[in-house]
Amino acid sequence: MGAMRKPSETLFGDFERAIDEFFDELLIDRWQCGAGEQFANAEIVDYEDRYEIRLAAERVDPEKIEVESLGRRLTVRASAGPRHTVERAFTFAENVDAETASARFLSGTLTITLPKQKARRIYLKDS
Repeated sequence: MGAMRKPSETLFGDFERAIDEFFDELLIDRWQCGAGEQFANAEIVDYEDRYEIRLAAERVDPEKIEVESLGRRLTVRASAGPRHTVERAFTFAENVDAETASARFLSGTLTITLPKQKARRIYLKDS
């Protein structure tokens, strides 16, 4: 039997997602000062069991790319010089399984595969 969410929880989740996206666009993109062109073109495909993100990264050294995932959030960053880092963050509707996520760099494109985290049923123990 699935747990029902209260309307206030749904509203708060939507509000939290909107605030995350607002700060991603307003603050992170402006801090990049135009140097984020390497990660500007992102293609995100939402499959039933996973998300797949493709980022154009022609002028980025693959050895300097870092990819981190936690909960519903993915962050991609790369060194773009001695004192500058390029960063792009994504927030997804569902949690992702960071343990089984993968990333590959081929012909100037970074492809990240993030399996969606499956819900786990919890059974009650007898008292």
